[in-house]
Amino acid sequence: MNKEEDINELLARYFAHESLTPVQQKALDKWRTANSQEFERMRKLMETPVKTAEDIRFDAEKAWQKIEPQLKERPKTVAFRRKMTFVWSAAACLLLLLGIGTFYFFRSGVEDNFIRYANAGTTEKQILLSDSSEVILYPNATLAYRFADKKEGRQAKLQGKAFFQVKKMHGIPFKVETDLLNVEVLGTSFLVDVARKEKAGVFVKTGRVRVEASRQEVVIEANEKAELKNGVLQADTIARPQELFGADRQELVFERTPITEVVKVIAEQTGIRIDLEKGLEKNLITTRIQLTETDIAGELAFLCGCKYETLVEGKHYRLYEK
Repeated sequence: MNKEEDINELLARYFAHESLTPVQQKALDKWRTANSQEFERMRKLMETPVKTAEDIRFDAEKAWQKIEPQLKERPKTVAFRRKMTFVWSAAACLLLLLGIGTFYFFRSGVEDNFIRYANAGTTEKQILLSDSSEVILYPNATLAYRFADKKEGRQAKLQGKAFFQVKKMHGIPFKVETDLLNVEVLGTSFLVDVARKEKAGVFVKTGRVRVEASRQEVVIEANEKAELKNGVLQADTIARPQELFGADRQELVFERTPITEVVKVIAEQTGIRIDLEKGLEKNLITTRIQLTETDIAGELAFLCGCKYETLVEGKHYRLYEK
């Protein structure tokens, strides 16, 4: 975790009784020393019991006896107020929609169970699908998605441009259908661009996908593309993948993740290999790791209450019981 981390996140983790690394604890202690009064107020606020619904007693019958005569005497006034309440509510909803406006989703009827998303704004919008796959929806694009069953798999219908980070699900396919071409994967990340017919294509960042169009089929892998040119599906390499996909994320987030999976992800993202002594695989890790950190092995050792040794500086480490 870097030195510029927001103190609010450290406070949130502290009051949630989550473990902190020595660096995080030192930063929090320093802030507490400089802001002791504010911290004490926050502590008292967090420890104050909240009244539940059981503490509140309301005599509905007695209240109705008081209000009923007024309703009988002023029916026109009440009707007018109800009408105005509806008008003001509708106006408020309209303003809210105008404020959000650029991005929305809605469910279709029971007949297809698709959830539909649309980006009417000018910037990309991120979507988390029900299977935990992530989609970046580009401006003026629409997406319909459903997880039918294991046999039919996960189905997406796209108009426009979107980047997919597909969650692997034990062989359950993820299919993207467009008016120009179709894509099928098991777990990978790729960009589909059908915003313009003359530049329709699929661009793979990681993994392997199969692309179909006009009775043609190609299989492409990482840093390769399949473009539809004059009705012909052509495969080629991506000249500058970093410009197309953008920079990789600089932070890894884990929430009660088995340490075996954590070290696997770290190896994929950083190239750092971390071996585990037998018995450590039972540990579940909850933390945020900056990819620029130089002591990732030390962070994991602290979280699992074990020790670590350096086998190759910056490349290979081993965690073992104390």
